[in-house]
Amino acid sequence: MKALVTGATGFIGSHMVEHLCEQGFDVVAGDLPSALDAPPEDRTRWPGVCRAAGAKLVALDLTDQESTSAAVRDAELVFHVAAVFDYTAPEGLLRAVNVDGTRTLFDALTRAGSCTRVLNWGAGGIYGSPGPNVIPFQESGPKRPSNRYLVSKWDQEVLAHSYRQHGIEVTSIRPTSPYGPRAAYGSGQLLMGLAERPVAFSNLTGNIPFVHVRDLCRAALHLARLPVADGEAYNVSDEGRIDAVALARLVAVEMGVRPKMLPPLPIPLVRRGLSGAARLSRARASRTGARPFLEYDQVQYFGRNYLYSIDKLKATGFAFRWPQPEPGLRDTLRWYVDQGWIKRSPKPRAAAVAARGGD
Repeated sequence: MKALVTGATGFIGSHMVEHLCEQGFDVVAGDLPSALDAPPEDRTRWPGVCRAAGAKLVALDLTDQESTSAAVRDAELVFHVAAVFDYTAPEGLLRAVNVDGTRTLFDALTRAGSCTRVLNWGAGGIYGSPGPNVIPFQESGPKRPSNRYLVSKWDQEVLAHSYRQHGIEVTSIRPTSPYGPRAAYGSGQLLMGLAERPVAFSNLTGNIPFVHVRDLCRAALHLARLPVADGEAYNVSDEGRIDAVALARLVAVEMGVRPKMLPPLPIPLVRRGLSGAARLSRARASRTGARPFLEYDQVQYFGRNYLYSIDKLKATGFAFRWPQPEPGLRDTLRWYVDQGWIKRSPKPRAAAVAARGGD
């Protein structure tokens, strides 16, 4: 069976390509021409991984009808991963790729007539900030996307499912925080930042929702093959619980350093302070052309307790290989070390003992 992966050379896309190739699919890896030619030092694009897996690389620009039509030819399954995932991106770009690009993709698939199912990549953040009446988040719950990126992803999902009336089966997944080898943004920023300085306020006990990227890809393929998943959406998050304190300690042990536990502070006040700093960072970045040191929309996650129901996914028979985050997070940190993205302490044993022992 021929499967197309959009956004194939990115963090998630490259893992999706690998998984499909391992399962015996004839895989077409579609991405921007610049992504297909990305140099090895580019941490955000992995065309070499896709080639090594055995996929056929093709140019696919979702803002270009011609390249999209060519890429979808004869595709039977489509894993629509491609999107602009950047909280600092302008709204026009987010709409052009995430929403209008999805329309271009589905129009091309409608004309081609070979596709039996599209697995659409949504976003777990579309439910908004957690409150006492909406935890855990369930798929049928209200959608309150809190920033322009999440608005574009919710609009993308609604648009994708509207094409079922044209005879294309559509299933959406809503991942939480995918992590694993090759993650440079999002969870990667968090882990590598903590690797430099494992620190947390001692009252940061809200859950950080993770899912191993390979479990995410396994869930995507599982649902793409499932007839009853047509027209449905599924949260994809692991079964574990980990907060900022436990995460800082885990990272410290792996890095062979001592974590720093800060005294408890009023979390809403800290979040407001960080929000102000993020606004200043954004203003400086706009003048220099650099990325902001702090991103305002990421700061809004600070200190909140995110819990997701995965009962719907588990009811389909899906079983996680990494149900708890700790083993996969350790493996990911070791991958970063092996790649030279982060450095472990030259005296890891004594420091690790201290890290396990407390503050």
